[in-house]
Amino acid sequence: MMEESTEDTEVLQASPQLQFGAVEEHENEKQKEVKQFTHDTNDDGRDTEEESEEEIYVNAVQKEHLADEHENENKHGHLGSLPRPLDTTKEGLADEYVRLSLQFECALIQHKLALEYFEFRSFYFVFFPLTIIATLITIIGFLISGTTQYDADPLLTGDSKQILSLVLGLLGAFSILLNAVGKRANYQSQSDMHRSAVKALEKICLTVDNERDWFDRNHRNDVECSDHHYLGTKLGADLKTHQASFKAILDACCDSPVPYQVVQTFNLLEQTVSQQVFGPDGRGRSTDLEDPLKFYYQKLWKEYSTYRLWPLVMPRMKVAAKYREWKEERDGNVGNAV
Repeated sequence: MMEESTEDTEVLQASPQLQFGAVEEHENEKQKEVKQFTHDTNDDGRDTEEESEEEIYVNAVQKEHLADEHENENKHGHLGSLPRPLDTTKEGLADEYVRLSLQFECALIQHKLALEYFEFRSFYFVFFPLTIIATLITIIGFLISGTTQYDADPLLTGDSKQILSLVLGLLGAFSILLNAVGKRANYQSQSDMHRSAVKALEKICLTVDNERDWFDRNHRNDVECSDHHYLGTKLGADLKTHQASFKAILDACCDSPVPYQVVQTFNLLEQTVSQQVFGPDGRGRSTDLEDPLKFYYQKLWKEYSTYRLWPLVMPRMKVAAKYREWKEERDGNVGNAV
């Protein structure tokens, strides 16, 4: 026996390739046993490869959702302009009411400015010139074809009649051209869209303010509330309804959006205030933005409305400089109030 074991040892030592092959075969058998055990103990009957694919899909959906949120904020500012998932906790509902209130108020001011912008062009670029031209055509046509009361002689003869006939033709051609330009620009239709949006936003703003007051009085300070889940669900449903209405208003004005410069000015102001309140990240709860943003929204609206060439020309303003000026005024008012 000793001789046989010695010989086997010598063979293994003399053949390292055989020894490595045996170890490798043993490791393969262990791996097969582990895979079989993992497959047998899987509760939902799916392989680990399928679970990994599902995890990859879930992660991709989450990344896509975050990307949509970032894109929404980049386009419409920190408050956003598109509906997003609601937080139905007490703190979440309070923050959502503030966010929607600020969002709707900002949109209301923007649509009011857009209404002034397009209504001015509809009246002074199309309606008023066409009315003046039509009046002149009527008067000149009467002078050319009119006669005196007693002898029925024409009112105008010779060169005067020819000149007025030429003027009449030019006015008619200009009227046709202006009418075509007005239909192409469609200022009246655009102003009507923004007028409807202003009325709808005023109604939504009033509803949200009333709901928010009711929420603040009755449930925001209640630490224990047995029907909080029901209230949170109901209020969340109401907020989703307001969001859907707001989206419908935006869709109705898709053919006549708010002028780009107005939107960019408000977004830049909002980003500046967010960075001043929350730091470089510009992210935080909307309740911290309520007082400063409402103050700056009114200031920016007044800056547009009091510009001497508005709404004929858009005012060119440096938002950062205006913000510093308004911030000093607001800090002074707060200090005087204290």
